[in-house]
Amino acid sequence: MSTIIPLDDDVWWHHDRGPEGPDPEPSVPRPAITLPARVIRSSPYRGRPAPPPRQHRAAIVDNVVIDNAVERPIRRSVGRIMLAGALIVAAVALAVVGLTVNTRFAASFGQNAEAAALLAALGLVIDLLAIVLPSAAAQFWRDQHHTTGVAAWAIWLIALGMTLLAAVGFAATNIGDGVAGRSKIAAEASALAADVARLRSERAGIAETRSVATIEAELQRAQPAAAAVWRQTAGCSDVTLAASGAACAEVLKLRQALGTAQRRDALDAELRAAEARLAPLPAITSGDPQATMAADILAWASAGRISLTPHDIHRLRITGLTIIPALSGIIFMFAATLLRSGARRRRDSLAA
Repeated sequence: MSTIIPLDDDVWWHHDRGPEGPDPEPSVPRPAITLPARVIRSSPYRGRPAPPPRQHRAAIVDNVVIDNAVERPIRRSVGRIMLAGALIVAAVALAVVGLTVNTRFAASFGQNAEAAALLAALGLVIDLLAIVLPSAAAQFWRDQHHTTGVAAWAIWLIALGMTLLAAVGFAATNIGDGVAGRSKIAAEASALAADVARLRSERAGIAETRSVATIEAELQRAQPAAAAVWRQTAGCSDVTLAASGAACAEVLKLRQALGTAQRRDALDAELRAAEARLAPLPAITSGDPQATMAADILAWASAGRISLTPHDIHRLRITGLTIIPALSGIIFMFAATLLRSGARRRRDSLAA
């Protein structure tokens, strides 16, 4: 029979065992502890060591009695928890967007339903690896599995490259098509606006207000005055003599007015048609106003030292939209690190 004295409900102290095994020659004298002695049968512990003591009231740890060392749950600061929660929400949102984008883009290459499903599944698995491998690699490194951690990072780089390729294709296709569509509308609107301006300018230079029918009636009344030279001038169309010109002057004047009136009416019809086509078009003046304005602002802010074209801004935008969703796994790792470091700091403060 072995004598075991309970220190408390959850803590046991053996007469010949410390917290780490037999305690020969303790360097620090143990203070006397007055406890109700009770002999307990050691049959539950026969063949195996007694359970290790935990920190509790008057617990013996490393041969030192710790008074009132009550075990407390690890508590993290509210700010750290909120920051980690925000990072987790952002990572989840980016992961969902990235998975949807890359899965659909991978499926678009399938020639039939089966091929599309397989490609979508492959893209989904690759994206999942890109999300979870950073956290797994960090955990491997903390557990001293350095080779496994390096391998996980290497696989993550491969998965990240494939994810970036799919994201670049999706972003370039959709953004490029959108910019091209806006550019087409802007070019059409610009051409129609130029036509309207030209027609209005030409129309403003016509002072003739009489209608075509009125001028034709006046022309019929003026023709008898040129009857003497009508045949010689082929109806006042081939006027070569001064006398013929004087006789056909009124007819020629009315014919000119008739042509002007006809041109005026044609301009009015063209102007109405151009304005009708221009009216429903959206007010788009540029295919990519964001890139254009960003380039202008950058040049203005740098006093002309930095000069980027809208196409450069377009490349930067596609790069950002491609890389950020692919970093959801890194953001998950940041959130886990925040929570873990908070727990470690709390344990260190309790130990101190």
